[in-house]
Amino acid sequence: MRPVDYHPANLSLPQNWAARAETLRQQLLAAADAGARRQILDENAIWSEIKAELRKVFHGKCWYTESPQVGTDVDVDHFRPKRRVAERVAEGDAHPGYWWLAYELGNYRYSCIVANRLRRDVETDQVGGKADRFPIADEATRAMAPDADWEAEKTLLIDPCRADETALITFKEDGEAMPRFADEAPYKNQKASLSIRYYNLNHSEFIKARMALRDKIENLRIEALRYFPRVESGDADHLRAYRNAILSLRELRKETAPFSAFSVAITDTFRDEPALSGVFL
Repeated sequence: MRPVDYHPANLSLPQNWAARAETLRQQLLAAADAGARRQILDENAIWSEIKAELRKVFHGKCWYTESPQVGTDVDVDHFRPKRRVAERVAEGDAHPGYWWLAYELGNYRYSCIVANRLRRDVETDQVGGKADRFPIADEATRAMAPDADWEAEKTLLIDPCRADETALITFKEDGEAMPRFADEAPYKNQKASLSIRYYNLNHSEFIKARMALRDKIENLRIEALRYFPRVESGDADHLRAYRNAILSLRELRKETAPFSAFSVAITDTFRDEPALSGVFL
């Protein structure tokens, strides 16, 4: 995962969107019961109106998986679920969802459907997807109502908008996402492990894409190593070939590139090779 530089105040919102959102928030607060709140949410999904703006924030990529979203269905995920919390349902103690954050821009994340909806991987038979899951370390701190301090929750899902949290995940050479910290750091390990599972980061299609990227990186590394010694005595074509390989590797590390965190993890293993020093400048 790469950190997403998200500043809701910088979004170009549709006309009167903020005023409509505030009106709906007040309606939710005044609603008689959960059924009335559910009706408001069902009939006023105005978060979908800002998909295009959220898409721009992270270069058209899913904020969780870094997969490019071109011609695909996408969701505006409520980081804190708006209707219910699966962990409380599983325990037989229902949570109404963080409905008071349903129209808060800061609670929105641009997500591919593989990360946001429950999906079974046909190749591995594993089920992933965030859906209405929102695990926290201590249920006693769970915010149950608008007047509760939801920021006091110690969340067990990585927020892509927090750089310190995205750093909890790294990658194996085979394309598989893995926790950066082992069992001696149990909170960090659990947070990374649950995020990998619930965001479907190891869906077979994502692993295939990373493996193809790994092969591309390796070919570029070999190209750079081949032409580096020829820069001294060779002609301009050798210099051009070497330079193009270095520039291509740099491009794959950029935030704008698909699955760039994987590219960074793989290319960082080349840091001790003098011929590749230009990749990291």
